[in-house]
Amino acid sequence: MLTISKLKRWSINYYIDTAKTAERASADLQRANGGLGEYYSEHETRTPVWLCAGDSRAAARLVGMTDAQRAGGAADAGVVARWLDDGVAPGGARGRAFGVRGVHGFDLTFCAPKSVSLIRVLRADEVGAKALANAHAAALGEAMEYLAAHAGYTRVHNGVTGEKDLVRLPGLVAVAYQHETSRCGDPHLHTHVIVPNRQARADGVLVSIDGTSLYHEAKAAGVIYQATLRRELHQSLGFEWAPVDPSTGMAEIAGVTRESIIAWSRRSSQLREWAAHHLDSVEGPLTAAQLAAAQKATRPTKPEELGWSQLQQQWRADERGLGLDRAAHYAARAARRADARTPFHRARLADAAAQIEKAAFTRADLVEIIGAQLPVDTEDSPRAVVEAAVDEIGLRLTAPRAAHEREGHERFTLARILAEEMAVLDLVDAQDRRSQLWFWDDDTAGLSAQQKQVVMSIGDSPWLVQPLSAPAGAGKTTSLKALAAAAHHRQRARVLVLAPTGKAVDVAMREGAGDEGMTIAKAVQSLRDGTLALDCWTLVVVDEAGMVGTDDLRQLLTATTKVGAKTVLVGDAHQLAPVKARGGMFAQLCTDLPWTQHLEEVWRMTDPDERTASLALRDGEAKAIGRAVDWYRRRDRLHCGDAITMAADALAAYTADVQLGQDALLLCDTTEMADALNQRIHRDRIDQNAATVTVARGQQVGVGDLIISRRNDPTIDFHHSTPNTGSPPSVRNGNRWRIAAIDTKTNRVAAERLDDKARVIFDNDYLRDHVTLGYAVTVHSAQGVTADASHAVLSENTSRALLYVAMTRGRQANTARLYQRSTEESEYSHQLPNAFHQMSRGDSNEAAGLVHDILTNDQPGITAHDYAARTPGEVLPDRVHSLLNRRAAAAGRRQSDYRAWQTERQEEERSRGLTHQQHIARMLARSEAWGIEL
Repeated sequence: MLTISKLKRWSINYYIDTAKTAERASADLQRANGGLGEYYSEHETRTPVWLCAGDSRAAARLVGMTDAQRAGGAADAGVVARWLDDGVAPGGARGRAFGVRGVHGFDLTFCAPKSVSLIRVLRADEVGAKALANAHAAALGEAMEYLAAHAGYTRVHNGVTGEKDLVRLPGLVAVAYQHETSRCGDPHLHTHVIVPNRQARADGVLVSIDGTSLYHEAKAAGVIYQATLRRELHQSLGFEWAPVDPSTGMAEIAGVTRESIIAWSRRSSQLREWAAHHLDSVEGPLTAAQLAAAQKATRPTKPEELGWSQLQQQWRADERGLGLDRAAHYAARAARRADARTPFHRARLADAAAQIEKAAFTRADLVEIIGAQLPVDTEDSPRAVVEAAVDEIGLRLTAPRAAHEREGHERFTLARILAEEMAVLDLVDAQDRRSQLWFWDDDTAGLSAQQKQVVMSIGDSPWLVQPLSAPAGAGKTTSLKALAAAAHHRQRARVLVLAPTGKAVDVAMREGAGDEGMTIAKAVQSLRDGTLALDCWTLVVVDEAGMVGTDDLRQLLTATTKVGAKTVLVGDAHQLAPVKARGGMFAQLCTDLPWTQHLEEVWRMTDPDERTASLALRDGEAKAIGRAVDWYRRRDRLHCGDAITMAADALAAYTADVQLGQDALLLCDTTEMADALNQRIHRDRIDQNAATVTVARGQQVGVGDLIISRRNDPTIDFHHSTPNTGSPPSVRNGNRWRIAAIDTKTNRVAAERLDDKARVIFDNDYLRDHVTLGYAVTVHSAQGVTADASHAVLSENTSRALLYVAMTRGRQANTARLYQRSTEESEYSHQLPNAFHQMSRGDSNEAAGLVHDILTNDQPGITAHDYAARTPGEVLPDRVHSLLNRRAAAAGRRQSDYRAWQTERQEEERSRGLTHQQHIARMLARSEAWGIEL
């Protein structure tokens, strides 16, 4: 795994101090213990060393390094500090001065799997320890070579084009600090590769690295590191590996028990320590007394500053020990040998790549997927195999990048992804007059003029696939209720509501949008096994359609169009994309199908100006974005600062709203931030002497706590049922509950659901795995939720869709607090917390600038077809070009059909002058001619 953080001035100091202290500890131990100290000092790994990648000889020469330094020599602390802090290279060359908020460098932290760290310190002999260290170093080197090749750029102004062209650097020169422990003092082998943000260009000038390229390629480089580490350790020590986690590219050694890994995986960060009340926030500079208290708080020896032998002796004496499962090792070996019988050729590469969750992906995305699937017994290095593979199987969707465009600008796809999308596009032209709906006046009472026009157009439409695009807060559920009422005028009528989440299904059912509801996943599975029957009298409503993956949509529409059932796809392409599935198809259908209906009015926010601003966040028109961001700024809705300050400020605002009796939401873009806020609120609200039980992620909950269920479970019995919705009550992923009672003996909890007062008892198994505190939730969990106020804590790298969803939950106010990730706050920082945390806040203009960057730079997920449509046909592969021609021809036919239908509707409108009896007679005559039963 690789994490990346920006470094500010003086950030390098704690790495230098830790290394110096470790050296002193090792020397003291050598003098005190003779042979034992000498043995471990020889194997000391924490002396910082130079690391060069790319054309290492040229890169080192240009910054003034010697050949010995280039080959991994020890890095002088003073030289490193001057380079990071002042931009002065080892040879004395000086780059441009850093600004007040300038980025001085980047911390690339490469982390070995926990099982590797445990084997190294608890079981390995001298030979094994050396093999493990060599494998880690080799993997690190391969990852840095990848970064030098694909992210080693600077940007130079082009006087002719006016653009900033990307110019490749000869190489990257960095400093590697190897650490042995986690912040909590557990074994955790990882290396901080510090890359100064003043690197040498080919002409010797010191320039800035293109940070965007570095961030884009970071995860792919982490996958290269992990794949290389697995191969090296398999070859040198015969290690077998458990399945790779696709989200991280990391795997554990097969045979090291999960219990041992969990036991040795205590986690800590400044954010978690703030949540646990170890840090008190203060305004302004620290006083002398506060500084003294802070120094006292950091006086105990840090684990990372202990000598290697001391660490190993402590760990080997620890009662947690190391659990091994030989059967798991042999099973993994058998699986690898069986897998090796199938060559890792083009077809298998395509199978691996098909797991990608994007229809149009970058080269780095494909590196991540294939690298995670790579066998450990490849002849060539994983980097070489992956580089060749991604060039072989990707179909280009964009023109080769221009000089000013980054590698991440180029997009590729796979043949099977194109086929998947084309299958959906082949279904959407289906028509059946029996699917048309008839409205009485009562059906549309209470709708706005636009809502009425939209639902009547959907009802009149003969097309079986009918998109409805609606922004957040447009009243789509009210409109769907009117649509369901019209559907019920027909005999054998049935309205089936589907949604990606059970929570969304329940909301739609409670508000009368359908007769029966289920998740998309359940519907697709039921269609496969034949337990879900559809016919032409079924109206299928798919809520949150923008979050439905393309393949699920293909399977659903195949079934509905076959029997003539109308499917209304309702959603917002500008909100969050599908989780772990390819998306973008709903957005393309809204563009391609001229009979798509659009709700454009927003009703949720009480302030009309905020409604307008929310639409600017959604639609992304440049001038509108500028006005909207300024509107939010002037009303104190945008803030920025460090993570702890933003978390504390959001918590204070949320607490104030709750105390006033408001329904407030506390939203986060990461689980870690949500956990920290939840823990802090729990500690503030629940008596520390009160009885508690343990739930998921080690959290404690007590009576009165707000909790959230994280998994659908229809088997849990309800002790007070929900209002009759046509479906039995069910525990849903994302439901929030208030704890009414706990049983500490059996670790059970009685809880009441907030939205409908339904009551359940959660047993120990469900609590341990699927319940967490629910005061703060992720934005993904809150899509579709409405509250009085919303307080969002988001990183500066959040997506536009996530920001838009977060800023449209509240009726009365929506506020965003953006924070920048820093090395000091991560779990890989070994600084113990000071007693005080100095608040760090930017001004409103800085916050507005961050929001503007998010809105203008982020690209939503789109289909492969849409990406290809932006590219001149002559640079596309023939297969892609032919599909685009096919799409263009279909668009022409659809426009012709749509115009004919509009003419027919206009004639229908003229018939509205008839008496009621004449109108009914006309409807009956047409329905009889079309075979429709009313």
